[in-house]
Amino acid sequence: MATVLISPLILTTINGGFHGGVIIISAEAALDPLCAASHEWFCSPTDFDSSDTQEKLLSHITSPLKCEPFHNDEFPPPGAVPDAYVHSICADDNDPNCGDCLTRATQLMRDNCQGKDGAQYGTEQCCVRYEKKRFCRA
Repeated sequence: MATVLISPLILTTINGGFHGGVIIISAEAALDPLCAASHEWFCSPTDFDSSDTQEKLLSHITSPLKCEPFHNDEFPPPGAVPDAYVHSICADDNDPNCGDCLTRATQLMRDNCQGKDGAQYGTEQCCVRYEKKRFCRA
């Protein structure tokens, strides 16, 4: 069970997300229903099965990705279950600083959620979220 400090509006959006840990999200600066700008990170309490999955996944996030499945295997067999789902956005996808913001967000995830199978970090400019469990519709 997760401890959630959040407005009821966003709570209904992320309800059913992580199965543990602490989620801190600021309601005043939500970029979209799947990712909030809190200047806080949250991490899943569990790790990926493979130690390199998180690094490959975070290296993959260089531009906005709308709820994409991620496979650690470069050529997954047809019908393979993704290792994670990734959602990364910028307040303005055409902003030349969008990629830099996503890079800073992924670095904070590396530093604070090492090896975890789910994490989120967001600012008013961008937000990155990934989880092992599908949290959105692709």
